[in-house]
Order: sequence, then C-alpha cells, then structure tokens
Amino acid sequence: MKQQSPFTLAHGDCRADVHPATGGALAAFRWRGRDILRAAPAGLATANVRQMACYPLVPYSNRIGDAMLPADGHTHALRANFPPEPHSIHGFGWQRAWQVLARADDSAELALIHAPDADWPYACEARQTVLLDAAGLRLTLSVRNDDTRAMPAGLGFHPYFPLAPGPRLQTQWDGVWSMGDDHLPAGLAPVSQASPFTAPQPVAGWHSDHCYSGWTGRASLDYGDYKVQLSASDNCRHLVCFAPNDERNFIAIEPVTHANNAFALAARGAHDTGMRLLAPGETLHIAMRLAIEEKQHA
Repeated sequence: MKQQSPFTLAHGDCRADVHPATGGALAAFRWRGRDILRAAPAGLATANVRQMACYPLVPYSNRIGDAMLPADGHTHALRANFPPEPHSIHGFGWQRAWQVLARADDSAELALIHAPDADWPYACEARQTVLLDAAGLRLTLSVRNDDTRAMPAGLGFHPYFPLAPGPRLQTQWDGVWSMGDDHLPAGLAPVSQASPFTAPQPVAGWHSDHCYSGWTGRASLDYGDYKVQLSASDNCRHLVCFAPNDERNFIAIEPVTHANNAFALAARGAHDTGMRLLAPGETLHIAMRLAIEEKQHA
C-alpha cells in the first residue's frame, strides 16, 4: 500500500498534525498556539512514533508478557517488538503505516488492514477517526475481527501531556495493578488504592508506571490559564499513567479497555481485567475527547 504524507487539520483555534505513515499518530495538537499534547520535535529526522503526541493502541494496550499470548486453547508466540524487553507491547498499530480513507478540513478517517503475522495471529481491521471542533479534539478507535476464530482484543490511546508550566491533575480510580520489576502486573487482582488526585494535585514529582482500575473515565489537567478535560468512553475502565519524573518532562495518561497483560491474567483466573473476546465479524469501539477550557481570572 502507498504510504500517506503528513497533513494538518484545523478548526477555529485548534490544529492537529496527523502522520498516517508513523503509526497513525498525531505529531501535535495545539489550541491557540499552545501545545496541548507534547509535540514531536520539529523536523523529526526519523519516524519515531514514541516521540509523537499521541498514537493508537490496537489490538491491545501495554504488554503481553514474554510475547506469549494465551488464546483459543493455544499459546501463540508473538514478536518481541520493543527490544530489549522480552514482551510484546501496544499491538501492531503504532508500528505500521495507516491509510487515509477520508479527509476534510477538520477531520480524517484512517484504516489499517492486518493479515496474520508474527505480531498478531488474527486477521482484523483497525479504524481511527480524528475530529476537531470548537472545543477541542475527539478520537475514535475500533478493531473488527476478520478471522474465523474468536479474537482477544483491547484498545487504548497513548497521549503525552507536557508538564510545563506545572499542571494540577484531578482524576479518580479505586485500584492499581502495581508494576513489577519485569514491567508486568505483580498481582492477579487490583490492590485497593484510592486515587491521590481526587482533589487537584500537582503532577510534578509524581512517579508512576502503573495501570489503574475502576477509573471514572474523566481526568483534568489545570495549567493555570486553561484546563484540559480528558474523557473516554464507558468501556475504558482502566487508565495507564506513565510519569517518569525525569528530563522528558511529560506525563502519559492513557485511557484503555484492559489491564496490562490482561490476556494472561484472565487465563490465570484474575477478574475484572477488561479482556475481551470478539466473535468473527464483531467490532470493539472506544473514544477519547480532549476539551480545552479557558479560565476566567478576576
């Protein structure tokens, strides 16, 4: 398939740079000239999706432990696609070129048709829409099982938010799948842990690389003169927060449908992992919205 060139969408105060060939990613999302998402470096010499502003996670989020997928009574060996880690991570969508199905001034629809391979043993099709309006950005993501077998599936978005000039985060969850040294959940069930951000708190200094369960589907980042309201569809009951607390100066707040390593956790009897099985022809959908509110000062 022919790869697609980057393009820019615009609506009112909002701009979004779309890079179909680089994992169907956004390189930037700006409002009134401000970087609402962490923008990719200008003149990016290499197509490094991990330096983008946001990319889709399909047909699963985060890691499949040791690149071994338990499904349909078998264990499928996958490609470890994030060396030197031994795991598979984030599916195949972020490492493939997407095709543009439709495009307008303020919206676009992308697609990715997948044949079984070392990254994923099932035939499927992913679709993503990018839509700008007066309030901000709306993304949708779906995957359809085109295989003859039931297919395990999950979806998510991986947006990066800048930490300058010191935002305050407010969001709520009721449990955490704590990460072990192997970057996989250390336990088979969520550990009760209320969100420390039930009331707005500074993000600076917070270190996290965990998946949180029982998420309300809402989060806000208050940057002082404006606020970013993040919301996701009801089936995104998990939230991955990656706050490295280092010179990279970002926080990733990722709405996802399932826990890290959910397929293996479910196979071991864990509950509430969010793991889904799609029947042949069945489709899983999610959506995420970023709405920007200008704050009024007395």
